[in-house]
Amino acid sequence: MKVNASIITTIVVATLICVAPLPASDVSHHPEEKPAHPATSAPCPNGRNWWTDLDKEKKLLYTNIAAASVIGLWGMSEWDYGSIGWYNANEGWFEQDTKYGGADKVGHFWISYALADGLSALYKSWEYDQDRANRLALVSSWTIVTAMELMDATSETQGFAWEDIVMNSFGVLASAVMHRWPGLDRKIDFRIEYVFNEAIDGFITDYSNIFYSIVVKPAGFDYISNNIFDYLELHGGYYTRGYTDNDDDRTRSFYVGIGINFSKLFQQSGWHKTAKVLEYLQPPYTVPKASADLSR
Repeated sequence: MKVNASIITTIVVATLICVAPLPASDVSHHPEEKPAHPATSAPCPNGRNWWTDLDKEKKLLYTNIAAASVIGLWGMSEWDYGSIGWYNANEGWFEQDTKYGGADKVGHFWISYALADGLSALYKSWEYDQDRANRLALVSSWTIVTAMELMDATSETQGFAWEDIVMNSFGVLASAVMHRWPGLDRKIDFRIEYVFNEAIDGFITDYSNIFYSIVVKPAGFDYISNNIFDYLELHGGYYTRGYTDNDDDRTRSFYVGIGINFSKLFQQSGWHKTAKVLEYLQPPYTVPKASADLSR
C-alpha cells in the first residue's frame, strides 16, 4: 500500500483506549496490574442499547467487519479500489529511489503494532480475559491490514506489495512480544510524531511532517527508577523529506534525541488513558534531534 494511514490509526487507537470503561491499568500490557472485575448491579435500562446487549463474540465480529468495510468504502472513494483485476507493486524498501524512501514501510509496522494494542484494550473492556484479548487483537490487526493490502491489489494507483505484508507482520509480532514480556514493554515504545514543518500534503500522505521512533525509557529499568532519569527518554528514529512533493532534493535520515517521559508525568497526575496514548504518540516539537542524512 502506498498510502500512509498513521494519523488515522493514531486517532483510532486513542479512541479505542479512551472508550474502554475499565481502569487505565487494565489497558496496560502488564498482567500483574490487571484488576479483578468487581461485581456490578444490572445497568440502568435507560443506558442500554442494541450494542451493549450484544455478547462479546458478536461485538468482535461486527467490529472487524465494520473496519474492513470502512477501508473498502474509503478505498473505492479515494484509492481507486476495483479499477483493475490484480496489480503487483514492486515498491522496494528504504532505497533512495523508492516512492516514499521507506517511510511508508515504517508506517505499516507502526500501524499494525498500534492497532493490535488498541484492539486489545477494546476487547478487554468487553470482558475478554487479558491473554485471549491479546491473541484476538493480534489476529484482528493482521487480518484488517492484510485485507487492506489485498484490496490495494485492485487499484491501479496502489497495488499489492509483499513488502507491506512483511512490515505489517513485524508490527503485529512486536505487539505480541510486548504482551508476552511486559518488562520489555515498560522499557520500549514505538511512536509517531507529527509536526508542521512543511505544507500539509494531504491528510494521510504527509510523510514530510512525520517522524517514526523507537523510545527507550529509563523508568522501566528497576535499577534506574526513582531518580531524575525516570523522566527522560532516549529516542532513535527514521524520517524522509521531499518524497510526497516529488522534490528532487529527497532525503532519508536517522536521528537520535533526548525527550521527556510525558506518559509518566500524566500517569502520576491521574490522566491514565492520556498517559497510555502517549506511549504511541509523541507530542510535536518535544524531542531535540541530531540527524544523519543517509542520502548524501
